[in-house]
This record gives sequence, C-alpha cells and structure tokens, in this order.
Amino acid sequence: MARARKATGPVVGLDVGTTLMKVVEARPSKEGVQISAVGVAPTPEDVIDESGYIQDPQALGQAIRQLLTQAGISTKQVVASIPGQSALVVRVIEMPKMSPAELDKSMAWEVERHIPFAAQGDVITDYAVIERPDADPNDPNMEVLLAAAQQDVVDAVVKALFAAQLDPVAIDVQVLATARTIIGLQPERYQDKTVVLLNIGATATDMGVFSGKVLRLPRTIPIAGNHFTQAIIDSLAYRVEGTDPRERRAHAEKLKRDYAAVLLERLGPSGAAPPYGAEFGASTGMIDFSRPAAPGMVDFSAGYGEPSFDVGEDETGVPPPQQEQPAEASPPAPVEAEETDPLRIEVFDAIAPVLGDFLAEVRRSLEFYRGRVQGARIDEIVLCGGTARMKNLDKFLAQELGIPASVADPLTHQEALVRRYSQPYLQEVAPIISVALGLAIRDMID
Repeated sequence: MARARKATGPVVGLDVGTTLMKVVEARPSKEGVQISAVGVAPTPEDVIDESGYIQDPQALGQAIRQLLTQAGISTKQVVASIPGQSALVVRVIEMPKMSPAELDKSMAWEVERHIPFAAQGDVITDYAVIERPDADPNDPNMEVLLAAAQQDVVDAVVKALFAAQLDPVAIDVQVLATARTIIGLQPERYQDKTVVLLNIGATATDMGVFSGKVLRLPRTIPIAGNHFTQAIIDSLAYRVEGTDPRERRAHAEKLKRDYAAVLLERLGPSGAAPPYGAEFGASTGMIDFSRPAAPGMVDFSAGYGEPSFDVGEDETGVPPPQQEQPAEASPPAPVEAEETDPLRIEVFDAIAPVLGDFLAEVRRSLEFYRGRVQGARIDEIVLCGGTARMKNLDKFLAQELGIPASVADPLTHQEALVRRYSQPYLQEVAPIISVALGLAIRDMID
C-alpha cells in the first residue's frame, strides 16, 4: 500500500473534460489513501471548446461549485488538470549528458524544437533530468522530461477555480495523474513492470508507457470517444433521432453507451475482415501554487519525476452522466443486449473502422517504444476513461496486441467511504475518475 506523505488533510482532485467534469475528495489515512467523495456531471455546453480552451471561466466555475455541492464536498484545496491537449506538451527527449548550467542554456533551444506553439512570452515551461535506477553510468546521453503549457490556458483554469471558490494547490498533467492512481496506489504490483496506460477521453487518448514506475513515452492519440459517436451518426443516420445536431449527437451517445461493444466473434480467427481495417489481426508537468520559483520556471520535487509550473498565488462517458444519487437507490440498469442483437451488430459495424484506426495508433506507438528501448518488453495495458467501459475493448486489445489488458478499477484497491452513491454506481464510474483521483492524491503517496 502506498504511504502517505506531505498532505495532512483532504484534497479535491478536479478533472474537467470537454464532456464530463469529475471530482474526487481524498485524504491520507493510516492504510494509505481514503476516498471520501466522488462526483461526475456533464460539462456545460459551449464553456470548453474541443481543443480544451475554457471560453467562459465564470460559467465553468459555477458548474464546478454546483458539482462539489452535489457530491457533498466542502474542501477548498484542489489539484486540477489542464483540459484538452493542444495547449499542453509533454516530451521525453534525449540529450548529451551535461551540467545543470549547460542544460539550462541548451533547453532554451530544445523547447522551441519540441513544442508546436510559440515558446516566447506566453508559455510556461520546465524540465528535469530523468533519473533511472537501471541507467548505464557510461551512457553519454541522458533523458529529460519537458513540459510546456500556454499561459492563457493556465490563466483560464485558475480563473475557473477561483470562480468555484477553490484554493488551487497545483495544476497537474493527466498522464501523470493516471499513473499515480493506477501504478502509485499498487506499487508492489507494478514495481518491475512496463505498463501502458490508455486514458480514452472524449476528444483524444492520453497514452503513457511507464517502466519501473517512470514515464518512458508520453503520447496523445487523436482518437477517442467522440470519434466512435460520430461514426454512429454517419453510419446509422436512420437510427439517430432528431433534427438538431446536438439532439442527434445525444441520441448517438446513448446508442454508444447502450450497444457499443467489440464483437470478437465477428473479427474472425485473425482479426476483422475488410472493411474493418488491416490493423485487426496484424505527452508532464504541474503548476504549483505552493512553492516560489523564478518567473516562468518551476521546481521538480513531486513524485513520478514530473515538472511543476509555478504561476504564483496572485495569478489570475459516465454512462449516462449522473447527478447525485443516494446510496439506497440503484443506478439505471444498463442495456444487456445479446451479441446477436441486430442493433448491437449494426453499432459494431459502424464503429469498427474507428477501432481499427485506434488499434493502429496504439500498435504504432508500441513499436516506436520497442525500437527506442533495447530489449523493451510490455507487461500490461490498463484502460481508463469513459470509452474504456466499452464491452470487450480490453479483450480486443489483448487479442490483437498479444498483451494482457484490463479496465482500471481504482476503487477496488482503496478504502472508499462514499455514502451518497451505491456500490454498483461507484463501480460504473471507477474508470472515469482515475485522473481525478490521481490529482487528489498528488501529495499523499510516494
């Protein structure tokens, strides 16, 4: 069990996505970590664009405040993440070994090379040398973890937190928060393993390869839940009711939640036949509000070797998403369609090309990692996020990639005293709150 450190009281982890807002309240305990509250609600429409930029911090802050109230959370200390991927970059880069002073000078050039937006003035950056226990002391090169975020995006997050009447402790990165939940809370299980974490969000999938609990390869895969939904809209137009685009998308989302599954029998003995795709069968940091640092730079002192951007205190699918649900009430029963159900087959046929593209991206990333790390092995794949709940998705990846795969269930391994929700509901949302839990426990585990 992970040991408590630093934090002595409850902390809220807040993960705001383009589709859902997730909160978890956790506190250190003698056994490690105790989860005292969770909450999930839809993100208000038109508040966050698809790139993750918060267009209306005040409206988002009010929605967050409402979610906290519904979840019974009064704690003010919060660790949040940056929504979206386009404004945040995480890279592991290889450089010649050099002194800290030399590295400071060299990184000014490396930052411009590795981030897709302007690196001057409106960007917060930091970096740290990655210390690996198994590193060859004679290796002339070293690996550096680089993090960069656009200043206006960070400012918008901070404004939303203040509007929610919260006291921000840090702004963290989703791939590292996910690792803290899945790997950090089960250190004995993953001590000597290489694990691939796939956090399948609405607009993109955060992928992280961790070896010995250290990040080796961060990557963003541009395929996620919305792509499956759009495939249903495009292929099953006659099944998607409504004339308004939002109404049609909502109906397609319901079809996806209720019927989307990977029908393994239809893939054939060596993967799916055409047109399902040839692939079947064949990027950090933290913005730390508690430590001073030089302007635009920060201190790397938290777990998992991640950087933290100090901005200073003065800087200004749940299926379906559910509000507060009493413990005595049961969540709506999911549709248990048989795999011979014609509608389930239609939905599978619609999403199969997206599954093929997703598999291709994951496979390509794993091949890149294996080519980069001599003798690399991959022991396990763990899925989280709303789409991770798609029936048989973990079995599909395990079958096609030859690697054991499972869906994250962080509440199984921790003491959860959440009285507002029934246990079946908590099991439903467990894969969705992995990031929020990892944010909450940032200063509670080694």
